[in-house]
Amino acid sequence: KKPAERSKFDNEIIRLDERVNISYMVFTGDLFRILPDPEDQSRTWYDHSGIQGRVHTGDSVFLNHVVPLYVQEVQASMQSGDWSGPDKLVDALTTYQRNIASDIVPSEGKVKMEIFFNRTSVFPRIAAIYGIVGFVLLILQFVGLFYTRLKINTPEKIALWLILLAFVLHTAGLALRWYISGHAPWSNGYEALTYIAWATVLAGLIFSSRASITLSTTAILAYLILETAHMSWMDPQITNLVPVLKSYWLVIHVATITASYGFLALGAILAAVNLFLMILVSKKSFTYIDLTIKEISNIIEMTLIVGLYMLTVGTFLGGVWANESWGRYWGWDPKETWA
Repeated sequence: KKPAERSKFDNEIIRLDERVNISYMVFTGDLFRILPDPEDQSRTWYDHSGIQGRVHTGDSVFLNHVVPLYVQEVQASMQSGDWSGPDKLVDALTTYQRNIASDIVPSEGKVKMEIFFNRTSVFPRIAAIYGIVGFVLLILQFVGLFYTRLKINTPEKIALWLILLAFVLHTAGLALRWYISGHAPWSNGYEALTYIAWATVLAGLIFSSRASITLSTTAILAYLILETAHMSWMDPQITNLVPVLKSYWLVIHVATITASYGFLALGAILAAVNLFLMILVSKKSFTYIDLTIKEISNIIEMTLIVGLYMLTVGTFLGGVWANESWGRYWGWDPKETWA
C-alpha cells in the first residue's frame, strides 16, 4: 500500500515486522557489523560470518576468531565473575577499528560523552523538575488570586531559580546531543519535541516579568512536551542524518520553524488559563482577577506575534532550502500546501 493508504493497523504491522527482523539479526549476529576489512576499498564492515575468507593479511586470524572467542570469554566470566578476559578482547577490537578506520570510528571522548549522556537521562530528570515546580506554583498562584493575604513572592523566586537551573541543564543536554551526533538536535520527532520544550521555557522566561503565572504555565507545558517525547512510540536513539538534511539549512530553517511552536504553544496554554479565570471570576474578585486576565491577554498577544513572525520567516526559508535541494521553491506536496 502507498503510505497515505495505510491504516494504523498496517503501520503497527510494519513496526512489528521491523522489530522481529532486528531481533532475528541480533540472534544470528548479522546486526553486529563490527569488523572492518583493511583490504576493502569501499570501507565495508562485516559481521563474524561475513568476514570469513575475505582478509589475507596478518589480521586474518584475529578477525576470524575474535567474536567466538569473546562469546566463550563472556560465558566463562558469568561463572567466575572476572570480566578481564572479555574486556581485553573489546580493547583489542577497539584498537583494531581505530587503526583501520580512524576517520569513521567516533573518538574516545565522544564515546565517553555519549555513555555519560545516556546514563544521566537529563531530559526525563528535568521534565520532573518542570512538572513539580510548575504545578505547585500554579496552585499557589490560583489560591493567591482569591486569598490576597497569601504572599507568594518567595515561592515565585524559588520557582524561578529552579526553572532557570532546569533550563540551563536542558540547554546543556541539547548541546551535548549536538556534539555527540554531529548535527543540530532537531532532526527527528524526539529531538524536535525536546527542542520545542526548550523554546517554550525560553518564551516563558522572557515574558515571566510581565505576569508571574507565565512561569508556572510554561514549566507545565515543557513537562507535558518532554513526557510526550519519552512515550514508547517515540525513538530517542541518536542516528545519522538522511542525505537531504545534511545542510546548514537544518540549523536555520528547522530551528526557526520549531522554535515558533514553543511561543505558539505558550500562547495556547495561557489562553486556556485565561478562559478558566473568566469562568471563576465573581463580583467579589472581579477587580483583581480582571486585571490578571488583561495581563495574560497582553502576553498571549505578544507570544502569538513572535510565534507567527518566526513561523512566517521559517516558511520562506524552507522554500529557499527546497530550491537548493530539489531545484524548486514550491511543489504543492501536502506539507507545502499546509504551510
